[in-house]
Amino acid sequence: MKAKAKIKPVCEDCNSQNLKSRVTTYPLQLGPRRVDVGRVAVKECLDCHHLMPTTAGKEKLNRCLGTLFHMFEHAGISPV
Repeated sequence: MKAKAKIKPVCEDCNSQNLKSRVTTYPLQLGPRRVDVGRVAVKECLDCHHLMPTTAGKEKLNRCLGTLFHMFEHAGISPV
């Protein structure tokens, strides 16, 4: 039985494979607004410091965006 080769993730900006897993604050840009979401699981490139959310991090960001849009909707404010 052959073992599957692991595909190492690469940075989306500089294509480096020098990544580190972290839990950190992730900035979301919604039009002119910037929203900082805390404790998001990301991979950080150690060369260019670009943050890439993991699958769990993306799920958290989607939940936070849904809550944020819901709050804007009830307050009568345009989200973007």
